[in-house]
Amino acid sequence: MVVNGTSEADWPQVRRLAEQCPSVIPAFGLHPWRVSARSGAWREVLVEFLDHTPRLGLGEVGLDRWVLDQPLERCLAMGTGPQGPASLEIQLEVLEVQLDLASARGLPVTLHCLKAWGALLDCLRRRPRLPRGFLLHSYGGSAELVSEWVGLGGWFSISGHSLHPRKATHAAVLRAIPRDRLLLETDAPDQLPPPEWVSHSATDGNGHPVNHPANLVRIAEGVSGLLGIPIEELSAQCEANWIQFFGPRL
Repeated sequence: MVVNGTSEADWPQVRRLAEQCPSVIPAFGLHPWRVSARSGAWREVLVEFLDHTPRLGLGEVGLDRWVLDQPLERCLAMGTGPQGPASLEIQLEVLEVQLDLASARGLPVTLHCLKAWGALLDCLRRRPRLPRGFLLHSYGGSAELVSEWVGLGGWFSISGHSLHPRKATHAAVLRAIPRDRLLLETDAPDQLPPPEWVSHSATDGNGHPVNHPANLVRIAEGVSGLLGIPIEELSAQCEANWIQFFGPRL
């Protein structure tokens, strides 16, 4: 499994988890929600993690315009820092720095994008293609853009969020994704699936329900239903895709 860091504060925890659990591949990156809380030495700190951690990826990084419209109180709870979220322009500057690091090291990149698809597309179009490509985490873009993402080196990860009834139209997006570019995720502890797709219940420190990594099996069953293919076929394809994107060259 891949566990993504989001900031200087949690990168050490992600590395310790990978050291304790050989099944975990760590990834380090500055999430767009955390950009305004970065230190002046954030790049140097990130380089240290990238240079001294075996078998890793870069993520979760990206662009987020949605967070810019949220009340400051909610942003603070999301960890943006006391000044609130960084502007899209600053997010983009930070993303470019991280993509340069991934390119230089040949690392797979996990991308977050929310209501900033055009800006992310423009960024990737004007850059040299990433040597290991990129994974669009919990893909929420349109079906029409799938072929362009693929042409730029994109892969697509689907979470249990797609199983909510209000996301019924997302089935068309799923069917547009080439089977050899499809991966599955929980995004635990976030993006709790609908109750019928939760096999393992969990709560946070305040007793609120959160997602659990072991819900991946039920998410896979739900996605196989949306795609109309047997779960065994989907599982085998996703395993092969995971190895291709994250595995052999790490």
